[in-house]
Amino acid sequence: MIGGYEPKSSDAFFKRTNREYRRFGETWQLQTEIGPLEISDDGHIATVNLETSDTDWQVKTEFNFLVYNELVLKDFARPLPVRLLRYFTTFFDYVLTGTAFSFFRTNWRFALYFLYPAIMITLFILASLGAAKLVLAFDFPGHTSAATFVALAVFTALIYRIGGRWFVLHLMDLWSFSRYYLHGKRNDVAPRIQLYAKAVIEAANSNRFDEILLVGHSTGGALILDIAATALADAPEFTDQNAEITILTVGSTALKIGLHPAAREFRQKVQTLADNAHINWVEYQSHTDIINFYKTNPAKEMNVKNTHSREFPIVRTVRIREMLDPEIYKRVKKNFFRMHYQFIMGNTRPYYYDFFMICCAPLSATLRANEQITGAIPGDKNETT
Repeated sequence: MIGGYEPKSSDAFFKRTNREYRRFGETWQLQTEIGPLEISDDGHIATVNLETSDTDWQVKTEFNFLVYNELVLKDFARPLPVRLLRYFTTFFDYVLTGTAFSFFRTNWRFALYFLYPAIMITLFILASLGAAKLVLAFDFPGHTSAATFVALAVFTALIYRIGGRWFVLHLMDLWSFSRYYLHGKRNDVAPRIQLYAKAVIEAANSNRFDEILLVGHSTGGALILDIAATALADAPEFTDQNAEITILTVGSTALKIGLHPAAREFRQKVQTLADNAHINWVEYQSHTDIINFYKTNPAKEMNVKNTHSREFPIVRTVRIREMLDPEIYKRVKKNFFRMHYQFIMGNTRPYYYDFFMICCAPLSATLRANEQITGAIPGDKNETT
């Protein structure tokens, strides 16, 4: 699994995973065991082993988390003027190329998410100009310099205090990351994609697994497609092994890459996945989550042709309201980021989408999605109608 653009370390990620995995067990009345965290020598892959069982089945899952939080932290550490310049370059790139208008065409809620940092920065600028105007109203020597200083001070305070708390700075860097990545200008990302693709190939060639899920959440929805395509380019035979190979994108924002006119190489990579009959793709979307492209077929939007008889991707929509107890849903429903992360958290109510049920129960991801099965196995005690 590769997650979204966030500074979470492997320790922090698996602390949350441990909590949510145990919640999953309580919801479904299953036995759950989680092993110790193991981290690769380079720190780029973190692994835990999960063992899930019921009275008549047992599944062992090797959960590998692909770590790139230090790249995010490096972006966060840039000086504010650099971060602003990169963001405004990105914003006008998306507008002038028409990509922002494609967002409105495909999902207007995601388009508002795109506009959010720009709107907030504009408000900060207006507030700082208002403060400067108040200073200029007093006629004293050096009032122009003082007004300039006050404007810069107010803007800096607002963007760090409010912008930090309300994720404005984070989302500025996220969009900058997306633009530089799709233009092939993130030289620190390409080697990481290659490394993760190698890990996928090794997993397939080990013949230790019945199923290999390549999971991408949020920005990871784009990165996991790149990883899968890179693995296919490096070792086309890796899909011929015994394991069923499925790409699983949840709360994905892959189209923020795929809809950009300059992302031709990315779209070509996705086409190679569609051309391979042994690779499946399942995508889950939700209306409640504004940070995904609800009710869209990402392959179709990228003009990727399905050259085989299978559905590619299998697109399913979910209702987060049905995944959580009413009191929990009421408490978190206005937290957009909490809604976005429910895709990779444990449910508190049985529902046909449950992240850990997909990863840790006997049925394959494609069968579960095709049949929209709720429980661990068809007709078991947990299945609902």
